[in-house]
Amino acid sequence: MRIFLDTDVILDCVLARPGFAEDATEILNLCETRGLEGLTSTLVLANCHYVFSRQETASKSREVIAHLRALVVVCAVGDRELGEALVSKFKDLEDGIQHFTALNNGADVIVTRNTRDFKFSALPILTPHEFLIARQ
Repeated sequence: MRIFLDTDVILDCVLARPGFAEDATEILNLCETRGLEGLTSTLVLANCHYVFSRQETASKSREVIAHLRALVVVCAVGDRELGEALVSKFKDLEDGIQHFTALNNGADVIVTRNTRDFKFSALPILTPHEFLIARQ
């Protein structure tokens, strides 16, 4: 199964956000052991770097991003995804870009805590907790 990980899932794991880190960490561990094929985008990793570098040194942030690159497939965001997002019903352009990046790279599901903003998705949208329950 190919799952697309949104920014919040990665941030939950790396920043050990209370109430969310456990599920996010379990998903990333499954990606690491190849129990799942994790996908994310260059945009997600850029967003994560921005947030990480506000809490850690730029060097440490780059180490985290490098480690994430080893765990998941990083999908490029291009003109196609931007164009599709611009003409879509997604209110948040970034969410539209993530959706079309996931769709165009063969993801089976998008895993995010931001499910409400993906109501126009052509892919199933699950929270990390919902995904882990469905996987059992």
